[in-house]
Amino acid sequence: MTQAHQLRELVRVLVETPTPAGSEQALFPFLMDYLQAHEFTVTEQEVTERHPLTPPGEYRNLLARRGESRLLISAHLDTFPAYTHPQPYTLREEDDRLIARGVVDIKGQIAALLFAIAQTDAPCQIAFVCDEERGGTGSRSLQFDADAVVVLEPTELKPVVAHAGAVEATALFFGRAAHGSMPHWGDSALEKAIAFADALKTHPLIADQRHPLFERAPFITLGKLESGSEAMVVPNKAVLNFDIRVLPGYSAKAVAKLVQDLGTRFKAEVRIDDVSEPVVLDEGTKVVKLVKEAATRVLGETPPAIGYWSWTDAVNYLERGIPAVVFGAGSLGVAHSDEEWVRMSDLMTLAQILTCLLQLSSDRLA
Repeated sequence: MTQAHQLRELVRVLVETPTPAGSEQALFPFLMDYLQAHEFTVTEQEVTERHPLTPPGEYRNLLARRGESRLLISAHLDTFPAYTHPQPYTLREEDDRLIARGVVDIKGQIAALLFAIAQTDAPCQIAFVCDEERGGTGSRSLQFDADAVVVLEPTELKPVVAHAGAVEATALFFGRAAHGSMPHWGDSALEKAIAFADALKTHPLIADQRHPLFERAPFITLGKLESGSEAMVVPNKAVLNFDIRVLPGYSAKAVAKLVQDLGTRFKAEVRIDDVSEPVVLDEGTKVVKLVKEAATRVLGETPPAIGYWSWTDAVNYLERGIPAVVFGAGSLGVAHSDEEWVRMSDLMTLAQILTCLLQLSSDRLA
């Protein structure tokens, strides 16, 4: 069996075992058998903490150790719900692309890690955590002993040293129904929701954000809008769920207050669902240098450090004072989509970098 076939088979097994948040333990038997076959001691840790966004389910982390290592490699086991994905848990292949729900976020990254630990007997610590996609309780509850963490996520093989913060909120708007041909007799809650969103998008506290590690991009995602029944009725109620990204150097708490203040202005009921502040890791930190060196040895050039638009488990580790860098193959932009994909060749490259990283860390972080 060729190395490419071995890696592809690992991806297939992982993808074809559905693990939306709350069902991560479906992969435990496979992972435990694989890890133990490669000389790891494996333990389970119960996660009892719940975030308001954590879905119902049973939550546990899996922690594995081989030898004495001060580096932890962390990956979440949960994937985003399938929703409208046409073939969510069947791995498809088109040329060099592997396609399925969770293949880039995060099953492909895990497959590359599993492949890497079979290529070297270097000491290693691994954490497979739960509930990353929703509440982040897995990494927040994880009990471990390490000096640094590498968190696997799709980063296009570039180390992430800065995370955008976020404010997720839901706003409820009220109006007055009327005949659709006579909108001036009513008061459209839907139009209030749209005006509210426009006011957020153009407010300087949001629109004027800048940071050198982040490209220019929209800061607000309008995720869900529910309102009305048909064109002939002025909507008397609207519900808007949205997310706002907050760059390093700016305050998520201040943005959350802005959302509430604008809600008052538009006579809306606003619920702040989640607030996370942006974080930055010093690019000169030992673990960042280590990841860059491993990547340089495989790629032949040093990848630039970047900022990441999404929250990851690294934020929880950083908040504990433990240096954590994010790294992986593929693009975050295609994650959660109906055509989620990652290149097989990139996963093989990631596996080579992780193999090199484990070998380097056994000396540098001993």
